[in-house]
Amino acid sequence: MTKNISFIVVLIALAGIAIAGAYLILSQSYPVALVDWKPIFAKDFNADYQAALIYYKNALEVYAKDSAILNADETKTEIKRAILDNLIENNLIEKKLRQEIGNDKFNEAVANKIEEAVKKGDIQKATETLYGFSLNEFKERVLAPQAKKEILKSLFKNDFEEKLKEIKKTAKIIMLLPDFEWNGEGVIIK
Repeated sequence: MTKNISFIVVLIALAGIAIAGAYLILSQSYPVALVDWKPIFAKDFNADYQAALIYYKNALEVYAKDSAILNADETKTEIKRAILDNLIENNLIEKKLRQEIGNDKFNEAVANKIEEAVKKGDIQKATETLYGFSLNEFKERVLAPQAKKEILKSLFKNDFEEKLKEIKKTAKIIMLLPDFEWNGEGVIIK
């Protein structure tokens, strides 16, 4: 009798693990990299990758170039490398900026910088056309990281690039995608 109960418990546990795993995969809630133990999730990586493909496809069409180059494995891998490198850099910049100005001022400073950019013109149609993002997605994925970078740049002035190199060298980066690795300066293709 206890063997049957043990078997049922193990079976239920395995089913639970399988369901949880399926959920993580389908929702893309698994990490592709860890930046000082903070995960970069597959859904963010894939959303930025799709936006980059849309952007490059549109840019190639504007310049009457063949967009078939985007289907090449080398091109796809390089775009993925650049996206991953950018996501890691954005995380490092955000962490350093929070350290420098504090969490209480962080959100306000970033929101102000984003509002400055949005006021400059009607960007909603452009974001949908160029990136395939809604205005809110564009603010979150493009404007917010750029705002954080500009704020940190203003704090370090001429030393920004050196400070960013130092931050990258001291960061603990764990790559979870098999085609890429971190070399202390950026993401490289294996």
